[in-house]
Amino acid sequence: MNTLIISLLVVPIVFALLFLLNNGKTYFKALSYLLFAFGAIASITLAIHGPVQLIIEGSAFTMMEALITVLEILIIVFLFSVSMKHKRKGVFSLTFLQSILFIYTAFFMEKHHETVLNVDSFSIVMLLLVNIIGTLIVVFANGYITEYEHHRQMKSKQKLFYCVISIFIAAMNGLVMSDGLAWIYFFWEITTLASFILISYNGDAEAYQSGFRALFLNLIGGICFSAGNILFQSKYGITTLSDIANYGSKSYVLLVPVFLLCIAGFAKSAQMPFQSWLLGAMVAPTPVSALLHSSTMVKAGVYLIIKLSPAYAGTKLGTAIALYGGITFLLCSAIAVTQRNAKRILAYSTIANLGLIICSAGMGTSLGISAAIILIIFHAVSKALLFLCTGQIEHTIGSRDVEDMSGLIAKAPVLTLITAFGLVSMILPPFGVLITKLISIEAAAQNPFIVILLVLGSALTTLYYIKWMGTILSYPAVKFPNKETRDFNVYLPLWVLSILVLLSSIFVSPVYNKLVSPEIKSLLPKAPEALNISLANISTQLGSFNNNIVFIVIAFVILIALVVKGTLIGKPTRKNIYMCGENNTEDENLFRGPDGSYEKAVVSNYYLTRIFDEKLITRLGSLISVSLILIVILGGLA
Repeated sequence: MNTLIISLLVVPIVFALLFLLNNGKTYFKALSYLLFAFGAIASITLAIHGPVQLIIEGSAFTMMEALITVLEILIIVFLFSVSMKHKRKGVFSLTFLQSILFIYTAFFMEKHHETVLNVDSFSIVMLLLVNIIGTLIVVFANGYITEYEHHRQMKSKQKLFYCVISIFIAAMNGLVMSDGLAWIYFFWEITTLASFILISYNGDAEAYQSGFRALFLNLIGGICFSAGNILFQSKYGITTLSDIANYGSKSYVLLVPVFLLCIAGFAKSAQMPFQSWLLGAMVAPTPVSALLHSSTMVKAGVYLIIKLSPAYAGTKLGTAIALYGGITFLLCSAIAVTQRNAKRILAYSTIANLGLIICSAGMGTSLGISAAIILIIFHAVSKALLFLCTGQIEHTIGSRDVEDMSGLIAKAPVLTLITAFGLVSMILPPFGVLITKLISIEAAAQNPFIVILLVLGSALTTLYYIKWMGTILSYPAVKFPNKETRDFNVYLPLWVLSILVLLSSIFVSPVYNKLVSPEIKSLLPKAPEALNISLANISTQLGSFNNNIVFIVIAFVILIALVVKGTLIGKPTRKNIYMCGENNTEDENLFRGPDGSYEKAVVSNYYLTRIFDEKLITRLGSLISVSLILIVILGGLA
C-alpha cells in the first residue's frame, strides 16, 4: 500500500509532464483515459484495503522538505511576478505578507524529522472523488475543449490545460493524505495557484479579473492558514491534524488557531463574504468549473473544517460556524432562484450546499458530521454531472440561459434526460442529497433558528431546480435547426457519473458503514452513535425508512410506463396558443398589443428578482458573515 500512496502523488505529476510533450488530440485522449484508469484503480484499491499510514523519515523526508521549500519559493516568485506584470497591488501585498510568514516558518521554527501520510476513511472518500470524478472530467475535456477554443477563436493552450489539471489532482491527493499541517498548507497553496491559472485560461480581461479575484481571496485564506500553523506549533507544539483531534476542545485558547484555519476553509469553499471568486470562476471552461469549483477544490475547505471538528465541538465557536454555514445556505439558495444563467445557478447552489456542509459540521455532533461527510460525497457526484451537462448544453444550443433551453428534449433527448436525472438527484428522494439534508435538519433540532435556515434553504433549492427541469422537459416553442451530436468522450463521463449517482444512493449502507462511520468514531470517540444505516434502512433518532424499497417502487413505475407506452398513451397533439382572439394568423406567437401593433408572446419562469435582489442579499450576507467572524474573534471564542 505504501507504493500506492506514493503513486497517487507521483503519477499525476508524470502525466502532467507527458501532456507537455505533444500537442495532438489523439495523444491527449490516450493520456486522459490512462489517467482515468490509474486514478480509478488506485483509489478503489486503497478503499478496499482500508485506512493506512505511511511514515516518511530520514533522507526521504529531508529530500521532500528541501523540494517543498524550493517549490514554495518558486510559487512566491511567480506570484510577485504576475502581480507586478498585471499591476495587482492587493495580490502583491498579500504575497509579501505570505513571504514573511514563509521565511519565519522555514528558518525560525523548530525543524522536524518525519511526517505522516495518514490515509483514513475520510481521506479515502476524498481520494475517490478526486481520482474518479476528477479524471472523468479530464476525459470529458477531450470532447469539449477543442470546440470551446474554436468557438472563442483563441490559440490552443491545451498543453497547459491538461498539465495544470494533472498537477491539481496530485496536489489534492497530497492535501487529503497529509497529516502534517505544513504539508497540507503546501498542497493548499498549489491548488490556489492551479485555480488561478485555469480561471485565467481564456487570457482576456474578464478571465484575468476573475483569476486575480480568486487568487486574492484564497491568499487571504492561505495567510490565515499559515498564521494558524505558527500558533499551533509555537504555543502548543501541535504540528498535525491528529494532534488537534487528540487535543480536543480542552482549551478555549486553542480555538484561536483553529478559527484561523476555519477562515482558510471558508475562503477555499467560497463562503460569504468570499463567494465572489467562485462566481467569477464561471468564465473558465466547463471542465474547470466541474473539477475545481464543484467536486474537488472547494471540498478541500469543508474537508479541513470537518477535520477540525474535535477542537470546536460543543463550543460557542461551533455554534457560530453552524450559524455561519446556515445563513450562507439560505441566502445563496435565495439568490440562485433569481438566476437565469445555468452556470450561475450551479455556482450559487454549490456555495449554498457547502454552507450546509459547514453548518452540519459546526453542530459538532455525530449526526451533524455524518450528514456533512455524506453530503460531500453525493453533492460532488451530482454537481459534477450537472456542470458537465451544462457545458454540453451550451455547445448544443449556444447558450447557458435556462429560458433558451425550453424544449431541449426535442433537440437533445439523451442529454436532456441525463440533465433531468442530475437535477432530480439534488432534490428528490431516495437520492442521497435530500437524505443528508433531512439528517442535517434533525441534527439541528436543538437550535430552532438553524432549523428554520435549513428548511427554508432546502425549499428554495427545490424551487430553482424544478424550474430548470420543467423548462428543458417542456414542449419546444421553437424548432431547433440541428440535431444532437454525441461525442463518446463527452457522453462516457456523463453516463458514468449518472451511474455513480444511482449506485451511491442505492448502496448508501456500505458507503456509510465503510467510509463515514469509522471517521465519526475517530473524530468524536466519546459521542453516541446517532445514525444507523443497514441494508439501506436509514435510522435516526426520529424514525427510519428503507431507501431500497423506494428505488424498487420507482423502477416498477418506470417498467409499467415502458409497457403501457404507445397503448394507453397516444402521441401528444400540439395546440396553437390562444390569445383571446388577438392572434396573428400569420404567426401564432404574435398577438395584438394595446396600441394595435403585433408583439411576440413571451413565456418564461418567474425569477422573483424583486423579492430576492441579488445585490441586496449579497450585501446582507457579507455584512452578517463578517459580523459573525468579528464577533468570534473579539470574544465569541470563550
